[in-house]
Amino acid sequence: MPSMPAVLHAHEDMSIQGSTRFPFTLANVRHAPADRGVYVLWENNELIYYGFALGGEVTIRSSLKDHRLGLFGSCTARATHFNWEICRDPVCREAELLKQYRGRHKALPRCNKKA
Repeated sequence: MPSMPAVLHAHEDMSIQGSTRFPFTLANVRHAPADRGVYVLWENNELIYYGFALGGEVTIRSSLKDHRLGLFGSCTARATHFNWEICRDPVCREAELLKQYRGRHKALPRCNKKA
């Protein structure tokens, strides 16, 4: 398995979508951090969802597992790839990512529309 991304500090390009995409398998999700942060899901080449985890019991890893199991609905359960970013303020970071995405595409990612 390729190495997972390190903590990202600089936000020159505010998007994490250009980052490495990991296959959305349970084995790969088990290697995601048990930390707070944001994550992105793709279905094939389409970015379908930005999410956040506040830390504590709700981590990037636990959130990804829940999406994989379909606990957030069928839209994100169909994801094929993912990535993540550890950050201090996941709610703010997710809002930045969604604002950037909306600015580029004039809409939210398809699974964020249902959230």
